[in-house]
Amino acid sequence: MREKARMWLASNDWTMYGIIVSIFLVWRIGVVGNWSTACWVLLMICLLGVRKDQTDVDWKRFFIFGLPLLGVFYYFYGSGNGLWWKIANWMFENNRHPWTWDSMMNSIPFNDGAWTRIIARPRLDNWMVWVYNYGFVLSLWVCIVRSFWTKSVKKMMSYALSGHLLQFPLILPFYNLILLREVWWVKGQPDLLGRQFATENDLLVNVMNCFPSMHTSISFAMLLLALREKDRIFKYMMVAYCSAIIFSTLYLQIHWVLDVIAGMAFAYLIVKLADLLIGVATRLLPQRFKGFYSKKKDNAYATDTMAA
Repeated sequence: MREKARMWLASNDWTMYGIIVSIFLVWRIGVVGNWSTACWVLLMICLLGVRKDQTDVDWKRFFIFGLPLLGVFYYFYGSGNGLWWKIANWMFENNRHPWTWDSMMNSIPFNDGAWTRIIARPRLDNWMVWVYNYGFVLSLWVCIVRSFWTKSVKKMMSYALSGHLLQFPLILPFYNLILLREVWWVKGQPDLLGRQFATENDLLVNVMNCFPSMHTSISFAMLLLALREKDRIFKYMMVAYCSAIIFSTLYLQIHWVLDVIAGMAFAYLIVKLADLLIGVATRLLPQRFKGFYSKKKDNAYATDTMAA
């Protein structure tokens, strides 16, 4: 019985099965995020040079760890948005903001970012809306999906930790202590995102958490990590895309200049913290686990190949 099971396992192309499941998961991530065609095009461009950053790990061994990890990220992506808004509503209803910065931020010259709209055009407005609306999660997912295809669990964790996993819990104290609303709301201007709010409460919950800018911190963290990769196509695309996200927060009159600067500083510290945690975890992993993951090919496979 055991021999039959072993023969059955050996007769199946598990690498192909893993690739099919991987493609399905990536497709589901896009469906949950309601990705537009432009989102998929961005991902495809970023995957063009993925071989330059691939690790020399057997696909079957990588799938044992990489697929469950991607599945966990996908699960929390689907359920995380509701949790975030529950927390935001809780903070608003309990009103735990000892500091209100609306007037102070508005009094600082050039801090409203209005100077970015010198180049305003209707077509640019539409493009900036797309960049901003997808930028909060797309910049992270492009990096995680690409790191999956580099066969690197370490990179997947680096991007995930530097993104929402660490940033969400560590940014909440700022949002709980500081009440700072979006530029357009403070200045009494139209919302350039064209959002529709069912109630006044929904409006206030959406515009109250500005410092630091999390659109900026997520995208800047991804930019910093992307610069570590070898593939120039990916690096250039992420620098351009993440910079556009940061610029859109000012152009659309969402965040103040100081929000953006604080977001970049916050992102830098989070990336360093993620590096530290991954370094500690790597040292604590049993050598047996490291050896299994990094082993290139099964001995039997290598023997069969030589015999052929």
